[in-house]
Amino acid sequence: MNLKNSSTRYGVCTKFFHWLVFIGFVMQYFVAAIMLRIKDAETFWGFTQGVFYDWHKSVGLIIFGIVIFRYLWRHFASLPDWAPGLSDGEKKYLHWVERILYICMFAMPVSGYIFVMAGDYGVLFFGKFPLPNPIGKIEWLATVADYTHIVTALAIALAFFAHMGMVCKRHFIHRDGYLWRMLPFTHQK
Repeated sequence: MNLKNSSTRYGVCTKFFHWLVFIGFVMQYFVAAIMLRIKDAETFWGFTQGVFYDWHKSVGLIIFGIVIFRYLWRHFASLPDWAPGLSDGEKKYLHWVERILYICMFAMPVSGYIFVMAGDYGVLFFGKFPLPNPIGKIEWLATVADYTHIVTALAIALAFFAHMGMVCKRHFIHRDGYLWRMLPFTHQK
């Protein structure tokens, strides 16, 4: 297995970044669902709401770093050719879904960071290290960032389902092995 992409397959690095970001975002959605549903005095799995908030903010910053590396790698390593059998319409569709996902991958952590800093909530990195607030309390900015964070979360979910819809269509209806292109430890044909 090659680290870099070839003309016919994705390399280990591309797959690694793809799945690391996916797992990170799924975990963030799960943690957000918990932290928004429990009250201050309650616990879930032995953790308080504050611990979930610290975790969400800390992991969000790490995911943002991974997204930056993923984006740089995406421009460093050329992509494989389009999968055989994709129509021009499917190529355009996939191109736009990918653009939306990349915009959201940047907008989500940036808006979350701006929200917590401008809202003067701060970040206690994994409950241990307080990060400085370079923004200061700006209520209108916190409100805009909060709405942006929420809208971006919905956009990521919609783009994810659009992406998976195409993957499932190609793999299960057209039976062209499309899913194997990005699964780890697989070799597409």
